[in-house]
Amino acid sequence: MKSIILILLLSIVLLSDDNYELKLYQSLLPALFQKKSLIVYTQESEQKDILKNSLILELSSSCSNSDLIIGKSFDELSTECLNKPIFATSYRSYINAQNSFGAFYWSKGRPQIQFKLEVIKTYNLHLPQNLYKYAK
Repeated sequence: MKSIILILLLSIVLLSDDNYELKLYQSLLPALFQKKSLIVYTQESEQKDILKNSLILELSSSCSNSDLIIGKSFDELSTECLNKPIFATSYRSYINAQNSFGAFYWSKGRPQIQFKLEVIKTYNLHLPQNLYKYAK
């Protein structure tokens, strides 16, 4: 009975933390790009809400001066964005976006993270050794 209550309390604490995606981005992306701060472009209001509280990741209103693009829909990107590295937030966009080097998304209620080594090499990014198990 005590273990069930403990698990329930831990679940409530973990689920109440709305900044888990921001924490992931802030630890992962600067390590990949080997920069202390990054300029990020996104068209999605959900991602803008997540990134607005970051001290490391700066939102850009234009793709041309950004280091990377984050989101789940890349169908309407301007031509200046076509050569930017992409971090996807859905499996479908991860698979379909040619410049997608990685993704964080949910599948069957579980968080998933994946990386494409070929695209990482193309953009001269540096995947930390402990994340190679998530790379293809």
